Amino acid sequence: MRYRLLISVEVLGFLERLPGRLRLALRNLIEEIGDDPMSRSDATEYDREGRLMHIAIRGGYALVFWIDDADRHVKVMEIHAADK
Repeated sequence: MRYRLLISVEVLGFLERLPGRLRLALRNLIEEIGDDPMSRSDATEYDREGRLMHIAIRGGYALVFWIDDADRHVKVMEIHAADK
């Protein structure tokens, strides 16, 4: 079952500034995360609140998201260069 995607305004603003081809690749990754978030996770870490954060990497960028199973939401919280 598909999850509802919630994307932070900061992530959207970052994506808008990228070249078209890279923006499309990252948008496709976000859609894939919504379809099956567990299979799109390349790494994990915990945030300050103790939530398990998933990291998906594509095109040199890392998307950081967490899965809210109770509400069937995936919350894309951050994007940054994958080497950070």
